Amino acid sequence: MMTPETLAPSADVAKAVTTPKMRFLYPLAAVLACAVFLAPNAGEAQTPKLRPDQQRAIEAALKDVEPSMRPMAREQLAKTFASFSEPQIAMMMAKMEENRRAEAAKPAKVKEEPKRPATPADLAYNRAQFEPVIRKHHAAQKRFDEFANAKLTAYCPGRDDFARFGSGWRYEQGEFMQPSSLATWNVDSNVEIAGQAYAPQDGRYNFDFSKVRMTFDEKAVDAAISQACDQVKARGKEFLAKVDPLLAKKDWDGAFLAEGSAQGKLEPIRTELKAKFDKLSPGDFTEIQMALMNGKPVN
Repeated sequence: MMTPETLAPSADVAKAVTTPKMRFLYPLAAVLACAVFLAPNAGEAQTPKLRPDQQRAIEAALKDVEPSMRPMAREQLAKTFASFSEPQIAMMMAKMEENRRAEAAKPAKVKEEPKRPATPADLAYNRAQFEPVIRKHHAAQKRFDEFANAKLTAYCPGRDDFARFGSGWRYEQGEFMQPSSLATWNVDSNVEIAGQAYAPQDGRYNFDFSKVRMTFDEKAVDAAISQACDQVKARGKEFLAKVDPLLAKKDWDGAFLAEGSAQGKLEPIRTELKAKFDKLSPGDFTEIQMALMNGKPVN
């Protein structure tokens, strides 16, 4: 008794073959091509005589084969389809028609309008917006660096304040924080890089720089640094109270462990101060970059 499974060509053909590669419009055509290239080589055997339905199936399948491949594909399809029964051919034809209808029903791709290159006037229009912002932001960063670093020097202990050292040995709490360095060394480079890497190159745009921080609260920054440095001093006193007895006993291993512990206690203080700087400082270049990348075209 024939079932749909016995009528349909084996799907294993499609699963097993990945080469040679051919471009097809419909999935079933690819399946048929796979069957062609897996078919046993009949050498110089003549093309078998085909029924009309087999001929129609071959012509339908060839529509989706590249023209240059059709002569070879026609011969191989004929050898392959010669063994297919009428129900099998009918099922394949129905499936090909179903696939074509599904393809035709897909919405047409929206053709994007080609972007025109910006004119010198367009680029000047864009630059007139972002260059003053970049320069103002850089100046704010520079003021913040100078202010914060002056406060760190004034409030935080120096390298030798919480340290013990002698001939060939030294145990210390360690430096608390590297100086603030938000501002780059050359604002002109910032402007040129922004103009080439981030600013649009296909017309005039308006940019929203409202999220770029241009100022900072000196009192808030001063309080944050003062609080952090007070914590560093407290940890430094704890370190000396612990390391001095160890050094008196020449317990160098114990002193080394105490030093490591003291330096580790600075990390949470650094993390907290950095989080405050992120909120209080003019910040990095990210907001300017995002504004340039999300500009609105001028109609």
